[in-house]
Amino acid sequence: MDPTATVSPPPSSPMPRPATYLGEAATCSGFLLLCSLYFELHPHQFANDRARVAFIISLLAGRALHWADALWNSESPLIYSLSGFMKHFKEVFSQATTEISANLTIHDYTLRFRTLVASSGWNETALLAAFRRGLNPLLHQHMAVYEDSVGLESFLQKASHISQHLTTCHMELPPTAATTPEPAPPAPEPMITE
Repeated sequence: MDPTATVSPPPSSPMPRPATYLGEAATCSGFLLLCSLYFELHPHQFANDRARVAFIISLLAGRALHWADALWNSESPLIYSLSGFMKHFKEVFSQATTEISANLTIHDYTLRFRTLVASSGWNETALLAAFRRGLNPLLHQHMAVYEDSVGLESFLQKASHISQHLTTCHMELPPTAATTPEPAPPAPEPMITE
């Protein structure tokens, strides 16, 4: 081997960094796929899973970054496991958006709730009670059949699932036209004959 020969760095990949992710359900799967591909094409850049999770977090903005900030600052075990982080990421962000109230979807409510959970320090019973209180009345009524023993994550997923079904059922109902009964025609006036 020639001592004057230099070792060349691995060829750089033409793949750019994935674009910033804002927390939209429609782009969640694609975002995680691009991150996985980036890791595969640039393995030398990441020493461990925590470095990979940090890279994903560096690509977040808006509500997604707010969620990740709570996980990172609470030293969640998820930030040390890429597979665990990505699984939880999908649970949080890939839910379909269905209306929970006039201006807040079940997706947004659950995301805000999970963000608060990461830094709350509350036990699961208290968290379930708080989540129930925040549901709209119709969804709250449907969720009453589930005991707290199902677990927080399962409860959040069931709430999302039921909300989606309620929205689908609402969309399938035919529109009802408000009809007002027509007044009865006036009684004929008696003829006067002389």
